[in-house]
Amino acid sequence: MKKIVPILMLAFCANFYGQEVINEYKYVVVPTQFESFKSPNQYKSSTLVKFLLTESDVNVVYSNDLPSELNLNRCVALYAKLIDGSNMFTTKTTLVLEDCSGKEIYKSIEGTSKQKEYNASYSEAIRAALKPLSSYTYSYAGTTTEPVKVSYQNDAKSLPAVKQAPAEATTTAVVETSEEVQKKSVVKATPILEANKVATSNGGLYAQDILNGYQLVDSSPKIVMKMFKTSQATIFLGEEISGNKGLVYAKDGAWYFEFYDGDILKVKALDIKF
Repeated sequence: MKKIVPILMLAFCANFYGQEVINEYKYVVVPTQFESFKSPNQYKSSTLVKFLLTESDVNVVYSNDLPSELNLNRCVALYAKLIDGSNMFTTKTTLVLEDCSGKEIYKSIEGTSKQKEYNASYSEAIRAALKPLSSYTYSYAGTTTEPVKVSYQNDAKSLPAVKQAPAEATTTAVVETSEEVQKKSVVKATPILEANKVATSNGGLYAQDILNGYQLVDSSPKIVMKMFKTSQATIFLGEEISGNKGLVYAKDGAWYFEFYDGDILKVKALDIKF
């Protein structure tokens, strides 16, 4: 009995610390379909997890309805996973919260149920797993830094000025040097200017979850592009159905697709609705 008490105290302290760590994140994102389940909100798993976390005043959002802040910085949120360890006789669930890099920040106790009806069984198991959080009240302790806004419109004006020839050089040398430098500056500036010609996409595109990223669908609905996650939260590998491949990234509150069309670097503005 003496050995059991320290173990229980250690488990309590670890769970309490994990709860406090949640305060450092502004949101918890709950997927509309957990990886361990076969269909969206199966056994009401997503809605129940969201409800129970909200009971502790946590800012909970669904993965298909993210605030704009999260589109720019995914690292201000934790991402919920519901681990299903059930067997033939017992339903077992564990809630895990990970940061934007996939690091485990919080892990609940394992909730269990022996009820035969699935909806009731998973409801009981999920409630048991999240029961320790019922005594926890969330209070955001982190800080959010507003992104610096820089306009694309004046990028061409920011190109370096052509350097003048030294004063002691001859008049002929000055003229020749200026012409050569001017020609070189035009050649170098061309791809930069081409890159900043932003073509706006036709209408809004709706992001739908796929394995390792999203597919972007227009109002037809028709799949226009697929974007795949990278190690950076706001940078994706983009692939248009038309064949163009490049990078999709967030900048200054907007999304862009950057790709090469032959030797020309192009950028398209994307109106993505997550």
